[in-house]
Amino acid sequence: MNRAIRSLTILLGLKSIKPYFPEEKQVCLFNKRPILYRDFTPKSVQESINELQQRLQAQGFLANISGKFDLETEEAVKEFQKRNNLRVDGVVGPLSWACLFYPKLSRIHRIRPPELQDAVKELQNILYEEGFSKKKPDGYFDRETERAVKRFQRIYGLKDDGLVGAATWAVLLGMRQKIDKSFPRLVYFLSPHSLFFWEQFLMISSILLGIYHSPIPGPSPQLNTALATAYALTCIVPFLLDCLPLKPSDKPSLPLLQYAPYVLTGIFWKPIINFIGTLFN
Repeated sequence: MNRAIRSLTILLGLKSIKPYFPEEKQVCLFNKRPILYRDFTPKSVQESINELQQRLQAQGFLANISGKFDLETEEAVKEFQKRNNLRVDGVVGPLSWACLFYPKLSRIHRIRPPELQDAVKELQNILYEEGFSKKKPDGYFDRETERAVKRFQRIYGLKDDGLVGAATWAVLLGMRQKIDKSFPRLVYFLSPHSLFFWEQFLMISSILLGIYHSPIPGPSPQLNTALATAYALTCIVPFLLDCLPLKPSDKPSLPLLQYAPYVLTGIFWKPIINFIGTLFN
């Protein structure tokens, strides 16, 4: 009874759902599970704390360098996070490190000091090596660099505004997975919304191809009926694939082959519709 009342209050919006991980658990996750690498030692941790405190002191957030991540350091980290619109939790994660050591870059500022030119050159080097830009690093944030940044941001689900802030720096410097380059490169330059509509278009087109080339006897449906049928069948294909004893390849040699089941569904659209109608009847 109590469970039913709780579910009803959540559905009616009278009570918000509690987050799965409480805030203290999120902090604990970062504290107990640091970034590990081969030369990770207590000495490297100490060097990181010293570097953190030096950077905080240089930017006016910390008065004394103690060599320990004490209460004063935590308060300085929180103030730094607050000033830079980061999550204020006192935990120095990838975004806080990126914000501490890498400046915000954009095409707006024409004249840059040498340290900013070095940051632009490092940005351009990453974009050039990974094929986002054909421009060799020169330290000048021009229109071509901005376009390359936007391409990178679209691929990794960031806001494609051309501004290189903490989130973009963190992803640039390694907080990401490798891109699957088996699919045509142009698709990766589309926005997430465009990519969704592109996939929907390919699925519906594949089913229409099967419908109008089906060897099953009978007249072909009119275009509006065929479109409605194809759209409805896109929701059924995943269930059909689960029923078939086939294991799809993780990396098909031809990416468009992943739409072959949709063509097959279009070919057998009449038996499938008849079967669904029988189930409902």
